[in-house]
Amino acid sequence: MNATRARTPARHRRVIAVGAVAAGLSVACAGGAMAVAPGSAVSRTLSGALQSVGIEWQGMPEGYTPEQYTAFWDAGYTWGDAQHLSELWQLDIIETKSQAGRLLADGQTLPITPGTYPEAGADPRSVALDAFWSAGYTYEDAEQLAALWGVDVSETKARAGQALVDGQTLPVEPSGTATTGS
Repeated sequence: MNATRARTPARHRRVIAVGAVAAGLSVACAGGAMAVAPGSAVSRTLSGALQSVGIEWQGMPEGYTPEQYTAFWDAGYTWGDAQHLSELWQLDIIETKSQAGRLLADGQTLPITPGTYPEAGADPRSVALDAFWSAGYTYEDAEQLAALWGVDVSETKARAGQALVDGQTLPVEPSGTATTGS
C-alpha cells in the first residue's frame, strides 16, 4: 500500500508534464495554422477563442495585419516570387509576404512584378495549397471535400490544390472569391 502511494505522485507529475507538452504543442500548431491562413474561418475562430481568455493573438509578425499579409496574394504574386523577395530582403517567408503586402497596401511597388518567379523552387505542397486558396476555396469547402473523399481536411486541401494545379475540376464549387493569381 505504501508503494502505491509513493508511485502515485510521480505518475501524476508525468501526466501533468505530458498534458503541458500537449497543450503547448496545440497552441504552437494553432499559431502556425493562423500564420498560414490568417483570414480563414479557422484562424478567426482560434483568434476569438484566445481573445476570450485574454490572449491577444493575430498569428502575424508584430506590426502587420492580416489584410497586409493577404494583399501579396491578391496582387497575383506567387510562391516563387515570395521566395525571391525573401532572399533579396533577407527575411523569413512569412515576414517577407507581410512586408510586401504592407508596401502594396500603401500603394508602393515591389522590386518584381507578379509572377516573375512562377514557382521557382517552390515546395509542391505549398504550391498546391496556394492554388486551393487562390481559387477561392475556403476551409468550409475543404471540409465538404474531406467528407466526400473520406480523408482529413489537411490532406484534402493538398489533394484539391494539386488537382487544380493539374487543371482538374473539383466536385465542390469555391464559396470564396478567387484572387488574381488563380
